[in-house]
Amino acid sequence: MGKRQEEEMDKLGIISLGFFLVLLGLVWILTPDIGEHLRAFLSQENWHMSEVDHKIFFPEPDTHYPVLYNAASYFCLAFGAFQIVILVARIVLHTLEKIGGTLSGAIFWMGMGFFLGMIASNTLSWFGLFAGFLMLVGASIITKSIFRLMIS
Repeated sequence: MGKRQEEEMDKLGIISLGFFLVLLGLVWILTPDIGEHLRAFLSQENWHMSEVDHKIFFPEPDTHYPVLYNAASYFCLAFGAFQIVILVARIVLHTLEKIGGTLSGAIFWMGMGFFLGMIASNTLSWFGLFAGFLMLVGASIITKSIFRLMIS
């Protein structure tokens, strides 16, 4: 791999970081009272220990926060879509070493957007969101590993 390709990969990573920060600010500005919702969500009074199995307890929020969950869902879906754009750019630029990571990132972000949308509409429980997160982390690791095996 040449030095030019390494420079292109770094530029795409920096562009991705910039988009992440811009998107974070945009969601913050466009979501009414997001600071208040976030403060209430993170407050100690909002959480209780819930038994998920015999003598196994995990924290769970007392209140449903659809505004917060929707904002997080939109953020994840938008960033996941941008990761797909970065993936196409990596394919065009033949930066094979980074394609697997970008693909696994797109899977993770799009999946989290889906699960957060489900919790926002109250069709998924808090622990369902946690299970979805674990599944997506596993799927991302598998995707990246399979891609690495294919190019080595």
